Amino acid sequence: MPTGLQTMSPAMGDMRAYPRYLYDKVARSLGTRVWEIGIGHGVYTRWLLADGKWVLGTDIDEQCVEKARRDYQNEPRFTAACVDLTDPATILSQRAFQADSILCFNVLEHIEDDIAALTWLRQAVEPDARLGLIVPAHPALFGRMDREAGHFRRYTRRSLRKVLSSAGWMVERLRYLNVCSAMGWWYQSRLRPQAGLGDQQVNSLMRTFDQWLPRLARVTDPCFGLVGGLSVLALARASVPAATIR
Repeated sequence: MPTGLQTMSPAMGDMRAYPRYLYDKVARSLGTRVWEIGIGHGVYTRWLLADGKWVLGTDIDEQCVEKARRDYQNEPRFTAACVDLTDPATILSQRAFQADSILCFNVLEHIEDDIAALTWLRQAVEPDARLGLIVPAHPALFGRMDREAGHFRRYTRRSLRKVLSSAGWMVERLRYLNVCSAMGWWYQSRLRPQAGLGDQQVNSLMRTFDQWLPRLARVTDPCFGLVGGLSVLALARASVPAATIR
């Protein structure tokens, strides 16, 4: 099963405008002590620190974690650790950070037992902690790129609400994002089934549209947020005790 940077298209390391658009969707809901799950290239880490947050950056990929430690070795507000969302010991060992919020973008779909992972996370953070979560949308879009990325599923608003509620998170906002890219993903998955994460056309389009996607999404997301998109955004609060899972 691929992990860390192996799960990403090469172009993702070059994109800035669209990731910033996603970050701004959750930034106001985050507290002062943010647990960033899946640090990857470290794009969101920089913005969190620039916003004055204390950041716990975690990833299953040791190379990502070590790079983050080198990049922020002189930053007292940053801590990095390897965390496997299938291993409760590595999750619960982060309690000492006292996270009041979690940022988790495009990670949960890589976890087979997503309810267990969210439950363990609920147990590892402060009471009433906030969660900013983004996952891939619509099972009908599942294709080769999902399989290469190690995705177990794509979500609907209904299925994500059920997963979050089962894990002890109260959903406050649930919307689809980026309907234009959903159409592009469908095209690549259905009409170009040979296209994978490393496909030159796919990565070229991602780099080209990085600057335009936020502009399009600001128009389309308010219109199609309840209908469809490439991703599902959830804002949730840990408001009830989570059941212990062994």
